Amino acid sequence: MLFGREFSRKQVCAAGAGILCAALLIGGGGYVITHAGWTGKANVPAVFQKTGDEKQDMALFLEVKAEGWGADTSTPVIAHIEGADGEVDFYTAIAANKKVSVTVGESGIYNVSLIPPVNADGSTYKAASSEVAAVKTDGKTDSTVITLEKVDADKVTKDDLTAIAKDVAAAVKKGDSTLTGDKGAAVAKKFEDNIKKNPNADADAVEKESEKAQETAKEDKSDAKTPETSDNKKNDSGSKNDSGNNGSGNKSDSKPSGSNNSNSGSSSKKDETSTHVHKYDIYHPAVTHTETVHHPAVTHTETVHHPAVTHTESRSICNGCGADITGNERSHLETAALAGNYACGSWHSEPRTVTDSAAWDETVTVTDSKAWDETVTVTDSPAYYTCSCGATK
Repeated sequence: MLFGREFSRKQVCAAGAGILCAALLIGGGGYVITHAGWTGKANVPAVFQKTGDEKQDMALFLEVKAEGWGADTSTPVIAHIEGADGEVDFYTAIAANKKVSVTVGESGIYNVSLIPPVNADGSTYKAASSEVAAVKTDGKTDSTVITLEKVDADKVTKDDLTAIAKDVAAAVKKGDSTLTGDKGAAVAKKFEDNIKKNPNADADAVEKESEKAQETAKEDKSDAKTPETSDNKKNDSGSKNDSGNNGSGNKSDSKPSGSNNSNSGSSSKKDETSTHVHKYDIYHPAVTHTETVHHPAVTHTETVHHPAVTHTESRSICNGCGADITGNERSHLETAALAGNYACGSWHSEPRTVTDSAAWDETVTVTDSKAWDETVTVTDSPAYYTCSCGATK
């Protein structure tokens, strides 16, 4: 009986445990982790670790925001998940602009580094990372939001694009089921296609890195250190694919009991698979289309000088005053005589230059080459070869 109410033993124990946890929290037994990422500082849910509770069904809840990202046209985001103790270290491909969970097994703080996606127009984003706390996979936890800053296609350099291709190749080597096998090869090819759509890309370097990534993925092997759940089984959804795992998702290298001799046949098949040599003999031609490219006229301006237009005439010049009296000779002489000006009593003829139009300058446009149209062939996707196993080159 407590506070006038009757409680069962289970309720009393639960209440006592709650009081004990509150005391530990006040005394410094709990801790809250904050992280600083692209979205600024934000609180990460508190994680309480108890003795004997190291193996739990814990997950990271993430939401990567990327403006302009398209589910059908852009590459996925590749997240590198690293545990503080080094026991968890793998890459996984996730979608942007939606809440996703990645199972990590143990509670604790994990470093999440993102390889930015590449959009269909060759634009991408700045890389980002954040520390994220693992919490119970109850589906009610708020996600840690990481916002990627977009970089337009014309602002992305050749080195940036090649670096992304190299990062993808490295990720496949330690990838989970989303980055191994056919899925991994498809992700690597998608990165290659989108990167090569950027005019700044070094197509040869990107293709070289992509080929390595696709071949590694096709081998269906990974060096990833994947999480383990509380029952000590490997996690399927956030780590390995089904290849090489037993029914529980636990990777098994042991032989079945009672089959020491009969196992030799399966070992032989396994050896044959592992020694597969790619034979790139299936040709896929390039996909092209034609376009008309208009080349405008090439011109420049010049200043053209137009000289004055003149002609020479014979003019009548008064011998007295020197006036030009052409056509008025007699009238000029009579007027001068009546005025007593006998000096202007005669005239003579001499040549004079007459200006019809003054000199002037003109600015004109000179055509160096006329405008013309050119039909060009544009390659939508280059020719390539595939092996019977699906690997491309």
